[in-house]
Amino acid sequence: MRCFSSTTTVPGCIVLALVVASLAACTRTPPPVTEPWLDGVDLAAYLDCAREQDITLLQAHRAGDRAGAAENSLGAIEASMADGAVFIEIDVAQTADGQLVLLHDRTLERTTTGRGRVADIPAEDFLALRLVDANGRTLTEAPPTLAAALDALDGRAFAQVDLKGVDITTIVQAIEAADAVDRSIVITYSIADAIELHRALPGVMFSVGIDELADLERLERAGVDLRRVQAWLGTGTGNPSLDLLLSEREIETSYGDFRGERQGSVDYQRLADNGAEVISVDEVRAASAALDARAQARSLLQACPEARSD
Repeated sequence: MRCFSSTTTVPGCIVLALVVASLAACTRTPPPVTEPWLDGVDLAAYLDCAREQDITLLQAHRAGDRAGAAENSLGAIEASMADGAVFIEIDVAQTADGQLVLLHDRTLERTTTGRGRVADIPAEDFLALRLVDANGRTLTEAPPTLAAALDALDGRAFAQVDLKGVDITTIVQAIEAADAVDRSIVITYSIADAIELHRALPGVMFSVGIDELADLERLERAGVDLRRVQAWLGTGTGNPSLDLLLSEREIETSYGDFRGERQGSVDYQRLADNGAEVISVDEVRAASAALDARAQARSLLQACPEARSD
């Protein structure tokens, strides 16, 4: 059910009833995703289908934190999957003894009960901390390891892996160890890093900033399989002209209007109309309600059974 639109022309008493019903639907906690409905799905083929069917999917930025579920937490992952996000962005950092964990900042203070740098704390001490949500409330949940997050996502959502001081060799080894090559997208921050990642792990998809077709051609000249590319078009409302050119090359795109979300001016339908196959969002439940994202993601798989590789 979509949230009620105030532009609908109906009698006042009916408007009030519809508004009440719509608000209830949009604030109701959705059921958890318990079934591995994405198990065996070919990620590249699923994204191809989204482009061909003109369906926009959601990525939960920093796992989609909200009151009671801190960013990069298993609680936020579960809530965002229930809301309808198919992609869960997780920030991966490394402790002093080499454990890969989820944390966005270099320091611990903002989102945990710890102090200092994550790179200076051993994993045992890091995992004994407690998370702090966006309202500053200390939760009972501890920050998770990357392995725990990938296990939680298995078959229920795809991991969008953002590296915070972790080198490509290390993340390649971790993704392979978790048997998550076919269900992960690694975020890279330069064409050179994208090429390095692809050479190290050709089977994994990656996101990379694309500003013009020349960037794509540089990847192609380096021998990159373009079926593994997701083009990041930056923050804002998108770039319809570049999106069209990339679509003609069978490249999927993503972007996010985080400022619009913070200011309350975001128009999720406009973001979808501007061509994104994946929108990165902070407000997962609001975006899902605006785009009927949970139902759309499942109907997409029904429309493209060839996306299943099993």
